[in-house]
Amino acid sequence: MFALPADFEELVQFDLDTLAVVSREGKRLEFKQDFVQSDFSDYTKALATFSNSSGGVIIFGVSNNPRTIVGAKNMVDEADWANRLRDDFDPEIPFAIREYTIGKLKLYAVGVDASQHKPVICRKTRTKVVEKKGEKKDVTILQEGSIYYRYAGQSRPIAFPELHTMLVERDAMNMRKVMETLQVVQKIGLDNAGVIDVTNPKTKIMMSPETAKGLNFIKKAELVEQKGAPAYTVVGEVDLQHVVRAPLDEADKNTPTEAAKLLSTVVAHVYGAGRRITAQQLTTLMRHLKIDGDNHHCVYEKKLGRKYVTRAGIQAVEDYIRKNPGEALEAFGSKASKSDYLMRILKDQDEKAIVVSPKDVVPPAEMRAKLAKAQS
Repeated sequence: MFALPADFEELVQFDLDTLAVVSREGKRLEFKQDFVQSDFSDYTKALATFSNSSGGVIIFGVSNNPRTIVGAKNMVDEADWANRLRDDFDPEIPFAIREYTIGKLKLYAVGVDASQHKPVICRKTRTKVVEKKGEKKDVTILQEGSIYYRYAGQSRPIAFPELHTMLVERDAMNMRKVMETLQVVQKIGLDNAGVIDVTNPKTKIMMSPETAKGLNFIKKAELVEQKGAPAYTVVGEVDLQHVVRAPLDEADKNTPTEAAKLLSTVVAHVYGAGRRITAQQLTTLMRHLKIDGDNHHCVYEKKLGRKYVTRAGIQAVEDYIRKNPGEALEAFGSKASKSDYLMRILKDQDEKAIVVSPKDVVPPAEMRAKLAKAQS
């Protein structure tokens, strides 16, 4: 936020005895004798030109000829300035307003810094009635779509050289920010980095699911200072629905049908030749494992209306089927497949049963004694 100095002499040079102003209007300074409501668009236009150049201040309470401090009688509230600037220009122009007292006279300063988001563009056409030679006519003060720039003591539409310089500087600044961000990412590691969008009412955190894994989010909390520990207040909200993954690799873009085909080998091996799993059954099994749509094993792309099973999802299902075939089949199989699998298990158990000839059976010593006595 732009800050105005507490001492008026830091803004304007003047003679304290005569109140004659020494400072002249220029690229960063403009004088007005008083605030006039019908000239409001002239004032916002001047602030926009300052924003598009190097910043500046409008001083209310200084006469034009001679340039003298006379004091201002009128001034609107800060909220009126904010609303008018927001209506007239985009992006929003941060500003500051301050009242000064010289003797019994009051002056007002309204100032802005150079915008960080140039160019500031006019978003509304505004006119005012001007009387010349006894005739009144509407004069356009603001023209929608125009970019205004501050030249030496003058506010007017920007010329090509200044616009070209502005765009080049903006691109250079954006590139510096990108390089600074990449340096931070390189320092902490690509797998540990994310992006926070603070421009929305609900903060968006964008990162890969691998990066988000294991993170604990506190939506609202207040930690009270205790035993010398610092106190923190976390304000705002984190919308966890906006934790998104990085763009998918092509190998992870498997539709449920394609993923089911990739799992056909393991299904046939575990449940018997000819057995398979359908896309619908795969979805049922993934829901059972609680990985359907978890943005890691299974990803929904809402814009395209598609669902993908990643390599991690296919591997998770395969591991579950191999380690827990009965539980897996119970979750996704039909009654017939469950019955066939049970019969297969019983058959395998019968084939593995050990058959022992009676002559190979050696009874315990006690039993042998009883048998010998009985035979005698």
